[in-house]
Amino acid sequence: MTRPPAVADIDRPWLAAYPPGVPPTYRIPPVGLPRLLDDAVRDFPTSVALTDGDTSCTHVQLRDRVGEVVAVLRARDVTAGSRILVATGTTVTTAVVLLALWRLGAVAVPLPPGRDPQRTAARTVEVAAATGVQGALVTGDVHRQLREAGLEVAWVLDTDDQGWLAPRRARRLPRLRRRRAREGDITRLAEAVVEDGAEPVTVHAAGPVPADTPAVLVTRWRGGARRTIVLTHRNLVASTFQARLWVPDIQAGREHVIVGGDLLGLGPMVLGWLAGLLAAATVELVAPEDTAGLARRIARQRATIAVLEPAQVTALLDGSDAARRDLSSLRVVLATGAPLDTEVVLELERRSGGARVREGFGVTEAGPITHAQPVYGRSTPGAMGLPVTDTVAVVVDPGDLGRRCAPGEPGRLLLAGPQVAAGYLDDAEADAERFIDGWLITDDLATVDEDGVFTHLGRRDEVLTGPDGAPIAPRRVEAVLERHPGVRRAGVTTDADTGALIAAVTTARRGRPEAEELLAHCRAHLEARLLPERVTLVEELPEDEAGGVARELLRTVLAER
Repeated sequence: MTRPPAVADIDRPWLAAYPPGVPPTYRIPPVGLPRLLDDAVRDFPTSVALTDGDTSCTHVQLRDRVGEVVAVLRARDVTAGSRILVATGTTVTTAVVLLALWRLGAVAVPLPPGRDPQRTAARTVEVAAATGVQGALVTGDVHRQLREAGLEVAWVLDTDDQGWLAPRRARRLPRLRRRRAREGDITRLAEAVVEDGAEPVTVHAAGPVPADTPAVLVTRWRGGARRTIVLTHRNLVASTFQARLWVPDIQAGREHVIVGGDLLGLGPMVLGWLAGLLAAATVELVAPEDTAGLARRIARQRATIAVLEPAQVTALLDGSDAARRDLSSLRVVLATGAPLDTEVVLELERRSGGARVREGFGVTEAGPITHAQPVYGRSTPGAMGLPVTDTVAVVVDPGDLGRRCAPGEPGRLLLAGPQVAAGYLDDAEADAERFIDGWLITDDLATVDEDGVFTHLGRRDEVLTGPDGAPIAPRRVEAVLERHPGVRRAGVTTDADTGALIAAVTTARRGRPEAEELLAHCRAHLEARLLPERVTLVEELPEDEAGGVARELLRTVLAER
C-alpha cells in the first residue's frame, strides 16, 4: 500500500468558509471527561443539568449521585481499566453511571446497536467475552435477554428504579429496602446505593483521570470482521469541544438542549449530552421511540438547541399536534445518523422562524464528528459539509493513497484530528492497516469541491454503480423511503441485468402503501439519477453481519421475485 500524503501538506480551503466565531484551531485541554461536570458544578451548581421527563437533577445533585455510584462500583472491585457493560437506555441513570465509571478510570462497553433484540443480545454476549467485561449496569429487561443469550459476568446492577436519583431527603429508602429482590447475580442499583454508598466518594478522591485513559469501547462488524474501537477521554473531550465551537453563540448556563436517540450512541452522547454539559446547559433526554410529544416538549421548555435522529426531526412536522406547537425558541437543530430530506430542512426552518437545521458526519473511529455544515454560513444540501475545528480531511485514489483526487472525483476519505481513535483493541494488524502517518484510513468514499465542501457517497462496500457508471449512495435513497410513514425499513441495490436502481421495503401492518405511492414519494424527494426503477414490498430484508442490508443477497431475492 502506498503511503498517504503528509497531514501538514494538505491545503485547507474550507477554513475560508468558517463563519465568524468558529476558530480554525483550539487548544483542547488534556483532561478527563469528569472535568466537564466539575467545571459546571463550580460555575452553575444549582442549575438543572439533566432531565428525562421522570427525573431531574442539578449539577451538584448529579455530582453527588455520581459519587454514590463510584462507591457502589468500588465495592465491586471496579478500578482503573475495568471494563463494564452498560445497557441502561436513555435516562438520567445512563449519564450518572458513565460519569461514575469515567471518574474511576474504568471503561464503558455500550450495548451494540441493533433492531433485533435477540441478535443484539447475542452480539452483546460476544462483545462482553471478547473485551473481558467484569460487570454490567443494565435494565431488567435487557438483563433477562442477555442471561438467555449466555452472558457470564461477576455481577449485574439493575438500573430500572430511579428513585435514588432524587435529592437525599426525598428518597424512597424504606420502599427500596422492602423491594429488596435478587435474581441470581443481579442486584438493584438503588439498593446498592443505600447499602454500599452511604459514604459517597468526593470529587477527585482518586485523582484526575489522565486524558489518554480509554473511556469507551465501541464494537462494529465490518467485512466479516469484528473490530473494537478504543476511544479515550482525549478523543471524546476533543469531539465535545469541536461540537460546541461549531455553534459559536452558545451561552454558558443558559441553553436548554433536547437530545434524542440512544444516549449510548456516540452522536447523542457526545454532540448532545457532553457538549451540553460543557456549556452547563439543561439537557433533556428523549428516547428514540418517543416522537409523538417531541414538539410539545420543545414548546413547553423553550428549548434552544436540539440534537436529534432524522426520524425525530421529521416528527416535529408530523401530525396536527406538532403543527400547533411553537418551535420559535430553537436556534440550532443538528441531525445525526442519516441524511435529511431538503424539504424537511426547509419546512422546519420555516416553522421555527429561522432555526438552523444542519447535518453532522463522523465515523466511529473519529467519534463522532469530523464534518458539519456551517451553522451560520452557507449550507450545501446533501453534503457532509466542512471539516470541523482542528480536523484535516483529504480524498485520495483508493488504489493509490498517495494520489489526491481532483475536485469532484470520487475517492477514499482520510481523516486526521484529535478526535481520531487511539486504535483498535488487541488488533495490531488492523491498526497498521487503518492508522498510518497520523491518518485514519476510512472505508468511506467521498468527493470534495474546490471550496473544501465534502460529500459522502457511502462506504466502499455499499456504494453502487449506476447505469451511467457514476457512484450512488444507497443510504440516501433508503433514508428517503424510510421517511414515508408506511415504511419500516428500506433496502436499495441494482438490477443484475440492467444495472438500474431497485428498492425493497418492509411496511407497517396498517396503512400499507402501494409501490406506486412509494415511487411518487421518491420522485418528490430525490433527483432523477437516484430514483429507483421499481419498489418491491417484502416481509423482511436480508442482513449482513453488521445488521445492515445485504445488497448482493437482496439483488438475488428481487431477481427471483
